Amino acid sequence: MKFIKPETVNSLLDNLEDSEGKTYFLAGGTDLNVQIKNGIIRNANIIYINHLSELNGINAVNGSIIIGATTSFHEILESEVIRHHLPFFQKSLRSFASPLLQNSATIGGNIANGSPTADVVPLLLVLDAKIELSSKTRNRFIYLKDFFNGYKQNVMESNEIITKIIIDKNAEKDCITFYEKVGSRKALAISKVSLAGMKRVSGNKITMIKLSVGSLNEYPRRLFKVEDYLTDKTTSEIDFTKVEELLDKEITPITDLRSDKEYRYHVCVNLIRAFLN
Repeated sequence: MKFIKPETVNSLLDNLEDSEGKTYFLAGGTDLNVQIKNGIIRNANIIYINHLSELNGINAVNGSIIIGATTSFHEILESEVIRHHLPFFQKSLRSFASPLLQNSATIGGNIANGSPTADVVPLLLVLDAKIELSSKTRNRFIYLKDFFNGYKQNVMESNEIITKIIIDKNAEKDCITFYEKVGSRKALAISKVSLAGMKRVSGNKITMIKLSVGSLNEYPRRLFKVEDYLTDKTTSEIDFTKVEELLDKEITPITDLRSDKEYRYHVCVNLIRAFLN
């Protein structure tokens, strides 16, 4: 195991260019430290990044809210910038873990970990968040919906790191919002199903709707087929048989120690009903 503590982001990116073998970034360490302790991660490069001020902070820049990748969930929950521009996002994260983990866990780490149960990802998906991926030679911006491509897999290259999360400061404006996380307890629990939703309604007609789910696929994702069907419909025009038919094409729930696939499917249907009614 090789431990590296770069002095700057530039030296971090230099290390990524030169490193051989598997590399992991250590910030809050809420997941990574457990994997190291349990022997899941061995003989790897561990790059510590939590001290790099360039990767931390929350700022309103022009029309966007910029969140540094190593910003903790505690900082997001206490941020006046987030409270003013993205109150739904902030309020929804209050059920995220314990205060101890909120102080340690980082938003970039929660994304990069790629867990199907990641609490923050469904919220960021309905907010149309982008992420900045940086390497020594370039910075590129991609929508979060395009980041994951499999279980614990993503499009990030071996010489890249997540540096920023970018959200339009008006992403929640004039929207009706919804977030429900269903677990074994009301708090401090890994979700069995989660649904985030945003919609705009005019004259009882849905003019815009975004839905995303967690714990129902190999990674959290938007329900684009369901969204397309619901757009430009009033509540009375919605055929829930059609919604369930489309939903069945977009989610692949599994049975595991925490729940079974039938339960997850029906809970998701009921959450969508609750948001639409």
